[in-house]
Amino acid sequence: MNTEEHVYKIKIILSLKKLLEKGKNLQKEFKDNKIVYSYHGVASNALLRKATVNDTLNGNTIPKATTLISIVEGMGFTMTDFSKEFDNITEVDIKTYLNQNK
Repeated sequence: MNTEEHVYKIKIILSLKKLLEKGKNLQKEFKDNKIVYSYHGVASNALLRKATVNDTLNGNTIPKATTLISIVEGMGFTMTDFSKEFDNITEVDIKTYLNQNK
């Protein structure tokens, strides 16, 4: 995997994790929210295997576009929401991620 692909992979992981955290915070605010913000809940909503969601969010795989879209929508977000998070990932965020996952 080249450096650019590796950076994109990390940005995807961080973006998805940020959306998952946003979802958890939203869930606390809206009691009637039907989405469960756990790997299992996202997998169920996205009609994916829990292992697929787990592998994606833990950086074991780079998701195909259809898988990425399914995960994002399974969390109740749009690709626009995802792209905003993706665009806001900084080099500092990437370095922090790399240091935490050595």
